[in-house]
Amino acid sequence: MTKYPCVYMRGGTSKAIVFHKKDLPEDKRLWHDIFLKVMGSPDIKQIDGIGGTVSSTSKIAVISPSQQDNIDVNYEFFQVDIVIPRVDTSSNCGNISSTVGPFAIDEGLVEAVEPITIVRVLNTNTNKVIEEHVRVKDGKAMVYGDESIKGVPGTGSTIDMYFEKPGGAVTGKLFPTGNKKDILDIPDYGEIEVTFLDCSNPVIFIRAEDLGIKGTELTEINSNKKVMEHIERIRGTIAEKVGFVKHWEEARTKSTSVPKISIISKPQNYIDLDGKDVEANSMDICVRAISVGSLHKAYPMTVAIATGAACRIPGTIVNELDENYEDKEIIRLGHTSGVTKVDIKMNEGEVISGGVTRTARRIMDGFVYIRD
Repeated sequence: MTKYPCVYMRGGTSKAIVFHKKDLPEDKRLWHDIFLKVMGSPDIKQIDGIGGTVSSTSKIAVISPSQQDNIDVNYEFFQVDIVIPRVDTSSNCGNISSTVGPFAIDEGLVEAVEPITIVRVLNTNTNKVIEEHVRVKDGKAMVYGDESIKGVPGTGSTIDMYFEKPGGAVTGKLFPTGNKKDILDIPDYGEIEVTFLDCSNPVIFIRAEDLGIKGTELTEINSNKKVMEHIERIRGTIAEKVGFVKHWEEARTKSTSVPKISIISKPQNYIDLDGKDVEANSMDICVRAISVGSLHKAYPMTVAIATGAACRIPGTIVNELDENYEDKEIIRLGHTSGVTKVDIKMNEGEVISGGVTRTARRIMDGFVYIRD
């Protein structure tokens, strides 16, 4: 077998194996096979690897020092599929982005400055900058603190993250179709109105009522084959429309990570995955995310930024849920694990930044072994 040095980290509500770029083969064509073996894919149990059998725990980050002015480190994200032999590099993960600052500090890529070290990160998937404010003590990123994020037990040290000018992260356009609303003709399902926005990641927003659901569903939605197929055909139709794939059906295997899906509805009461009551008055919008074919057990941070932006931009189906969204910089998102806040700064229709708060920590370091 071959072994590679790595660090296993939680970032927000996701986990990833984090590599130094220098520790991987120079030939990047070899990386995808390595990453599949690291995670144990394709296999729904990922029994022969370190993957956690859901998309949020089947992730890879590769970090290297940056040669650019005003950038500290480069970070490339890889989403490893579970059921097919595919590694997707078309988008970023906001939760795993929060591992980069602490990793860079602890690994000596960035000088530790107390009490807060600012790490400027270039995500090479999207060519977008993320500024991370990491609490530091005794030369290391802090782990303990009072910050609580929904979907993660306990508390941790606050990491403030600012996604700079996140519009057009993948397609180069905030509205890739040129429209704030699109009416799609979905095979076997008929017409549906959606908003497709590319802000940190390309996200399709769909009204829950248009799917025939309430919008408060939890994991039971995964077994609703009719609704999940409707969602996948919407995703494929947009993917074809903007050129991610040639035919909508190819999105199932050739564009698994983008576009992402957010199901939206007005604030409403529900019970989260931990069995706790979530009150309608604690949120500004009720949301559910579909990630790589199943319900996300929290809400991806890049999707959160896109959702906050869509709330604040007139003419989207998201903005139409509440006439007061445009005046709110802080948008509260009610998702499967509770409520998360996103801070959206706008200027004359442009999204200047999206701010979120995360926690992260190192779980394990050493070597991962794969079969040659």
